[in-house]
Amino acid sequence: MQIRYPQPEGLTLRLLTLEDVPAMLALQETVMAALEDPAWYYPSEEWEFASATVDGEAWGYFDGDTLAGFAEMTPGEKRGEHSYAKKLGLPVEGSYDFHDVMVAPAMRRRGVQTAFLSLFTALARQNGGNAVYCTVDPGNGASWRNFERFGYRVVCTMPAYDGRMRRFYRLVLTEN
Repeated sequence: MQIRYPQPEGLTLRLLTLEDVPAMLALQETVMAALEDPAWYYPSEEWEFASATVDGEAWGYFDGDTLAGFAEMTPGEKRGEHSYAKKLGLPVEGSYDFHDVMVAPAMRRRGVQTAFLSLFTALARQNGGNAVYCTVDPGNGASWRNFERFGYRVVCTMPAYDGRMRRFYRLVLTEN
């Protein structure tokens, strides 16, 4: 099955590589500096971005040669104890975690996050996935409203990462 990848106007999509890790780190820094509350996002480390690129889990939208936004989706089984489904006491098999979504402040409101939601939903379905999970800080209304418009539903709100409160969301892809 061929997947049509969403293309926000003027941007191009591709899998990220190890060579993109410096741009990912720079974009993460830029996005965090522009957040109303930097605690909304738990920063990833260089090795995590490198691992995601090597494993084909990181995608980026580009404005010419400039990284405009990126996100990662990882199979729950691969994340093991860190899987969002596992943390919620739900089946991990067939689950995917949508994480590390970053959109450059100048690129916001162009549909980049929504394009990632469409892309990752299609990829999860293509790979037999049954649910996609994510976490969002309760104060980050712009992000969680986008997930909710796309069909994600809050499973619960609880501490995650280093104790930061997070809304855990799930998009059910198949009915059992």
